[in-house]
Amino acid sequence: MELAVLTERYGREREVPGVYLWDPLKEGLEAAVKSLLTLYDQVLLILSKPPLGTHTPLAEHLVRENPRRLLLYPTPLFGPGLEALAERAGELAKSLDVPALLQELERTEREGRLYLASASPEHLRALGWLPPAGGMVLGLGFWALFALEGEALRLPPLPVPEGRLPGVLAGLWGGQYPGRRVRVHLAMGDVPQTWRKELPERLQASLRLERGRVVAPGEDLRGRLGPKTLVGFAYPL
Repeated sequence: MELAVLTERYGREREVPGVYLWDPLKEGLEAAVKSLLTLYDQVLLILSKPPLGTHTPLAEHLVRENPRRLLLYPTPLFGPGLEALAERAGELAKSLDVPALLQELERTEREGRLYLASASPEHLRALGWLPPAGGMVLGLGFWALFALEGEALRLPPLPVPEGRLPGVLAGLWGGQYPGRRVRVHLAMGDVPQTWRKELPERLQASLRLERGRVVAPGEDLRGRLGPKTLVGFAYPL
C-alpha cells in the first residue's frame, strides 16, 4: 500500500521529498486530506499537539471518519522538531511497513532533544512560561533556554547570557550523542547575526553531524513565540 505523509508547513523551507506540506492559511485540513486520499492508499498525518499545535482535534475527527486509510501521529514536537519527524517519515515511507515506520518515529521523538531559546518576554509571559522576574533578566542580555521533556517544556527556563548560547546548545547536544551520527534542524528568528555562523561551527565541532538544516520560523510559530526565538531539534540515527 502506498502511503503519503502530510504535515503542517512549519517554516519558510524548501519542499521535503516524500512529504506534503499543508498550509492552514490557504487550505482546510479536510480538503488537504481528501485530495491525497484520491492519490494514495493511506495518509499519515503528523501534527503538533497543543499548546503550539491547534489542529489535532480536527485530525482525530477525520481519522474516526476514515480509520482504515487515515493515520494520525500527534507529537509534542514543534517547528524544526516537527520538520525532522516528517522528513524522517517521508524518507522511510516506501521502505517500511506502517508499524515499523511508527516505531521509528517514536524512537526519533524519544531520543531526540528539542531546545527553545527566546528573548521575547511578552510572548513567553502570554504562554505562562516566564517567571515573575523573567522579563527583567531577559532585559539584561540573557535568553531563556527551555528543554522539551516528555509532553511539555521544563519550567522555569535556564537564563543564558546571549554570547554563550551557541556554545551551550552545542555542548548540550554534544554531550547527549557521543560518537553517534546526528541530524540537527534549526529555526532561527531575529537572533544575533554572529550566531548564524558560530552555532553551525560549534555543532560541527561537537557532533558527528550527518546533516543540518536552518530555516526561518513560520509566521504562526513566530507569532506565538515572538521574533527573538531559536528552536533546535537534534536526533541520532
